[in-house]
Amino acid sequence: MSRVPLSDEETRFIFAGEARSNLGDCDPGDQRQIINRLIDIADRQSPPGQLVHEKIQNIDIFTAGDQCRIYTKTVTYVPENEPTYHIIFLLYIDDAHDYEQRVLAEYNQLSQTLLEAATSLDSVTDVEAYLEHHNALSPDDLRSFLD
Repeated sequence: MSRVPLSDEETRFIFAGEARSNLGDCDPGDQRQIINRLIDIADRQSPPGQLVHEKIQNIDIFTAGDQCRIYTKTVTYVPENEPTYHIIFLLYIDDAHDYEQRVLAEYNQLSQTLLEAATSLDSVTDVEAYLEHHNALSPDDLRSFLD
């Protein structure tokens, strides 16, 4: 059995791609399930990358229940020289586990671009400015959606 390192970094979520509209299109029960899953990922002591269900090309896929899939780009330990944050870019949400092939092709390149942008940030100040500019959400922000 391998050990999973514990993580003190904070996790932030950035809506990219179609994820925000996909979430809005889900029924309320699926919305709650997806938001709860994201909160669970952020609240865990292990880094989010350890919780990825499946990786296809540059896309990291989390599950939410039996059917829902959350297509992301997960970037851990940024900035590299002073790891403070994990950033999960939410790309696409599939509530029926019935994605179209175009989703993988479209979001594969976007995932690479997002990875390069996040890993190019050199300081905590740069990361925090990036998160603010992109309206990143904390787990507490997500919890407020459930109220």
